[in-house]
Amino acid sequence: MQLLHYLCAQIKIVVHKFQETMKIKTILLFAAVAIMAAGCGKRPAPQSLSDNMPISHSKNAPGDSTIYGLTCPGGSDSVIVLLPNAGGNPISFNIINARKNGMIFGTPTTGHWVGIITESKKSRVARLVVDLDEIKGTWTYRVMPHLRDVSHLSKAQQDRIIANMPDSIVDTYMIPRQYGFTLKRQSEVLPVGNVFGASNIDDDSPVEYPPVPTFREWHAYNGHILLAKGIRNKEGMLDKNPKAKPDTCDLVYMRDDSLVLRVKGNLISFKRQANSHTANAKANAAAKKQAEKAQENLKQ
Repeated sequence: MQLLHYLCAQIKIVVHKFQETMKIKTILLFAAVAIMAAGCGKRPAPQSLSDNMPISHSKNAPGDSTIYGLTCPGGSDSVIVLLPNAGGNPISFNIINARKNGMIFGTPTTGHWVGIITESKKSRVARLVVDLDEIKGTWTYRVMPHLRDVSHLSKAQQDRIIANMPDSIVDTYMIPRQYGFTLKRQSEVLPVGNVFGASNIDDDSPVEYPPVPTFREWHAYNGHILLAKGIRNKEGMLDKNPKAKPDTCDLVYMRDDSLVLRVKGNLISFKRQANSHTANAKANAAAKKQAEKAQENLKQ
């Protein structure tokens, strides 16, 4: 009997040690699984940004030799420091000749997107500088209406007819409008010139306005501004027209609120507007007044 009790006691000890061993193995197994799961879910640390990384992945259009980039601190009246789109270290460009020749368009400021054309491929002497951030915005020029059905008359004869018109007619119909465009990011252009609610009035008017240019897309190219007209879709909205040949606009002057472009040999002087909605405030007010007057005439 004593032997039996002794054997039972030894068996209990062995079983207890076995259970303890299994507990430890189970704990270690769960710990290993947890570590593996954490390792799989852990994201790699972000790579540090290199000074040589490009700030833009867009490439120049074929044939465009302009160097695009952002202006950096350290510039002066004679030097522009540019961080090229392609990346790398900032480059200093001599702009003395460009300034003397009136070929700096805008006032490049630190952080602005600019385009620089140099004297030669490896030169660091700028021939032309254009502030492409500054050229964005709403630009308009003044447009006057002309008499209907007088294309056979000379301009002098048309001017004489207008001069002999009663003041009330001149005040009612000879209202200037603002045509132009809003240049936006991503090469988008919004045309400016349409007057809301004026179509019915214009049909009955003795004068008519030239059609509003329907520019829809813009690009910088070798120091020029390219403006491409859009095409109307079925809903009447203006879409980009990939087949449209853009107008090449030469930069003549750009400073503060003034812009002068040479388009097809003609100089056009633009003024910067706060936005497209206020550009034709006077013309919209005149159209509203004409509409109200037409309604009064119908009641009589």
